Amino acid sequence: MSYLFYFLPEIFILSVLSFVIVLDLFLKESKKNISYYILQISLIIVFLYLFSLLFQKNISNYELYDISNFTNLFKIFTVLLSIIIFYYSYSYLQRFKIYKSEYFIILIFGLLGMMIMVSANHLLILYLGIELLSLSLYTIIAYNRTSVRSSEAAVKYYILGAMSSGFLLFGISLLYGITGSLLYDEISSVIESMNFNNQDFSTHSIGLIFSLIFILISIAFKFGAAPFHMWIPDVYEGSLTPTTLMISTLPKVAIFVILIKLTSSIFASLEIYWSEMILILAVISVLIGNIIAISQTNIKRMLAYSTIANVGFILLGIYTGPENGYEAALFYTITYTLFTAAVFGLISEINIGDSSLEKIDDLGGLNQKFPLMAVMILIVMLSMIGIPPMLGFYAKFYVIQSLVLSGSTVLAIFAVIMTVIGSFYYLRVIKVIYFDDENTSISPSLYHLISYVFVLTLFLLGIFPNLLSTIISFAIGNL
Repeated sequence: MSYLFYFLPEIFILSVLSFVIVLDLFLKESKKNISYYILQISLIIVFLYLFSLLFQKNISNYELYDISNFTNLFKIFTVLLSIIIFYYSYSYLQRFKIYKSEYFIILIFGLLGMMIMVSANHLLILYLGIELLSLSLYTIIAYNRTSVRSSEAAVKYYILGAMSSGFLLFGISLLYGITGSLLYDEISSVIESMNFNNQDFSTHSIGLIFSLIFILISIAFKFGAAPFHMWIPDVYEGSLTPTTLMISTLPKVAIFVILIKLTSSIFASLEIYWSEMILILAVISVLIGNIIAISQTNIKRMLAYSTIANVGFILLGIYTGPENGYEAALFYTITYTLFTAAVFGLISEINIGDSSLEKIDDLGGLNQKFPLMAVMILIVMLSMIGIPPMLGFYAKFYVIQSLVLSGSTVLAIFAVIMTVIGSFYYLRVIKVIYFDDENTSISPSLYHLISYVFVLTLFLLGIFPNLLSTIISFAIGNL
């Protein structure tokens, strides 16, 4: 029963969620925002509880559900980021008069799915978490029922997501057929006993390689890596801006944790195989993401291809292995997530007439009317390029350093070149803001106090990157 205390966050969230679903039925339309405040307060309580667990004795040997400090830190990060996302989403939905409590209820279901995913030590529990997240994403993408693009994006993501789930289930079934278990540790022990280093291919070894391929394909789709990136641009463009904010951040963190846990436990003995597969995904993602982003005029599509490129950099870090790359990849993931949240949060606060920001050119002359907002976007864009002393510089530096330390000098040079190429589309946003003619219809909302604090915090993390590095070293040390 002592383990129950470590499941309390999930139990509490589900209990509050059930209460809000019932309560919302009895609330008048003018009082529906009470549901939002209850859910937001519950997230703050969960955040404080998870934070308190860090100072207790670390327990990591529970068979089905990982309750170590490694997963606990990721839960803290996802809950904290969810609080920020909820704030941006609420102000956006209220401003455009499309607020519905169901929006935040669906987001909470997605958060619950991610918490289950990162804690799973059993492949079926992992699958349940992924499907809970996926079903939430299908629904939230189609939230704007009056938009044909939103409906189209939801259908595309649903079809491709169903195919991805099929690949994952087939890979899991192969693993179970060969190893006789679905527990991470037991599967890892069986695979290790097969001694793959002798290159003696048997029916079982070929089956394991196929299982690895199918599972990696599924994860690559969820991660948004090329060539499984087809859904990203359409979904980013078709969704509401706060929806895009959520899709581009939290699921990436959860999928990263899964990838790290699978490569360091279940498939640790197959590094010679998965490292080459990840390398191919990484190189293609960096190429496609950076090159196609240059031609984009829609800011959300541009950031979608930027996401693909950033996923490629994360995979380059994972490719170098646990010794050099995991910390670099984790630092990059956290940094990318924070600045993506910041840029989409800022975008969600900018109105173009009576609609939300869509085109890059709509930012023309923002500095002339709202210089503080322009400076915040400038800081975020410079960090995404990797200009020192911004936090993004250290993220790219650590990944490139891990490549050099692992002997992949050619890949390090490739990463530097693609960083230079990728800087073009970020600089174009800065150029439009500071040098183009003023767009008279542009008008930031009045809700951006949190953005000042958020961007300032990210800027200070760039000045003192050791703060984030220490947390990440602690997390990897508890893996």
